[in-house]
Amino acid sequence: MATPIIGDIIQNTVGKVVDRLADKYLPPSMGEKEKAEFRLEAGRLAIEEYRAAIADVQGARELAGKEAGDAPGWTRVLTVTHRPAWSYLTLAIFAWTILAPYLGFPQIPLTGIHKDIMQTVIIFYFGGRSVEKAAEVVWGR
Repeated sequence: MATPIIGDIIQNTVGKVVDRLADKYLPPSMGEKEKAEFRLEAGRLAIEEYRAAIADVQGARELAGKEAGDAPGWTRVLTVTHRPAWSYLTLAIFAWTILAPYLGFPQIPLTGIHKDIMQTVIIFYFGGRSVEKAAEVVWGR
């Protein structure tokens, strides 16, 4: 069951999309009652899809946990440290590019692709952690 905040976000977003689609594709001759039923059913389907996606993620996480249980110790260490390690490395490189000129050290020339990779790492790290924390709040795990 979604928390009130997440439920409100889903309902507001889905509601806006459904309203726009209903206004555009449903015939004007259709009654308000049928349009309201359409909107409710579309919202229900969207929430079902959301729940199914979350269940898939949880299933994949459980499978990965089971597979990691039989792995050697050093690989289990990598499964929990690779994300923070990459994020700290990316943050260090970013900080170096800003601070190096002021401290008299050589600057690391970064191209657009470097910037994109750094942004992706940071977004996935913090975004992934946010989703994990939200899932813990929602499902109490």
